[in-house]
Amino acid sequence: MNQEYDCIILGSGIAGLYSAIIAQQYGSVLILTKGNIDDCNTKYAQGGIASAIGPGDSTKYHLDDTLKAGAGLSDIKTVKILTDEGPYRITDLINLGVPFDTIHGDIALAKEGAHRFPRVLHAGGDATGQHIEATLTNQVRQNNITVMEHTLATNLLADSSGIIGVESLGMKDNQKHRFLSNAVILATGGAGHLFRHTTNPPVATGDGVSLAFNAGAQVMDMEFYQFHPTALRLPNAPTFLISEALRGEGALLRNVNGTIFMKHYDDMEDLAPRDIVTRAIVSEMRNTQSDHVNLDITHLPGKKIKNRFPTIYAFCMQYGLDITKMPIPVSPAAHYMMGGVKTTSRGETSLRNLYACGEASCNAIHGANRLASNSLLDTVVFARRVVEQIFHPPKKESNLTLDEDIYLISNEPTALSNIPELSLINLQNMM
Repeated sequence: MNQEYDCIILGSGIAGLYSAIIAQQYGSVLILTKGNIDDCNTKYAQGGIASAIGPGDSTKYHLDDTLKAGAGLSDIKTVKILTDEGPYRITDLINLGVPFDTIHGDIALAKEGAHRFPRVLHAGGDATGQHIEATLTNQVRQNNITVMEHTLATNLLADSSGIIGVESLGMKDNQKHRFLSNAVILATGGAGHLFRHTTNPPVATGDGVSLAFNAGAQVMDMEFYQFHPTALRLPNAPTFLISEALRGEGALLRNVNGTIFMKHYDDMEDLAPRDIVTRAIVSEMRNTQSDHVNLDITHLPGKKIKNRFPTIYAFCMQYGLDITKMPIPVSPAAHYMMGGVKTTSRGETSLRNLYACGEASCNAIHGANRLASNSLLDTVVFARRVVEQIFHPPKKESNLTLDEDIYLISNEPTALSNIPELSLINLQNMM
């Protein structure tokens, strides 16, 4: 028998979980995920989530940095939405219980590549994704949301009206199921495991884009894949992300001869955009005939390194590498799928009743190269807009389309205290 829901969500990363939490306020929700509920890229995000909430910063600066990193291929209108609505989605995450790190009651902000200001919120030092995923998972379990784990979506069902549901396969019992809905959201993440070296978990195989493409949906920018410049390169160790937040704290890239090299490639040196740093590392590897370069943070106090990067420190120690005393051997690895299922700024695809958000989608925010820590912000900003489009679509004006909404960007700083919802929160109570 076919089971019907008001909304079906494929994927259980931050995009899927956050969509479900918002959507359950309006109707019945089903999440299908091919692994456990917390098997996703979100859990492995170390650096954090970017938003212009710090003193002196502004959404205009955040927009400018995003456009610059995108190499001229970002869509300015959707970037404006991202940067303008970002601080309010940070409010949502705080209200849901995400324990962002604080210093004397204020949210701690880190600086990462191509950001002109510290604007990256983090949790647990370098375990931001893990904390967000755990928080949202708990929220999903506490609400009236049906979750089917170890269930692979195999086909999108369609008729003359558009997408009407999903066909799936139970990966443990080999049973087929059909679920019907007038709203299917793809939140299936990226495709990193199409590459030999990747920072992504094994579940990142591009299933959502494949499903949509096979059903006739348009895709875009699939020629762009972002490689993270610094992944651990040790014999017998798995590919492991070494966050660029280390470089934000002062870590320096050196080739195997010990030479600092980024000053020869970009004025921003070690904090240049990821594509520039990646190409520089590859060039140095070729010039020195090595399979890696070194990331050196040994000049910083050991206690600070352990407290700020406990996950990275502990992982490296498992393989006999004390990053407080020894440089980290690193090389680039596939990290983020820039392209995906083509969507409007409200997550609509070219197929009626099919929506997408997160890494599986593409609305041209990131262009040819994503600005560091914009990915988690992208998921929450556009996941909410998808749900709003499904349950409360805006009235169409005669001179506007859904993709021509007007968004005003202020040149004034949007400090934390300027956001009403955040100013009412005692961040000390989060700890």
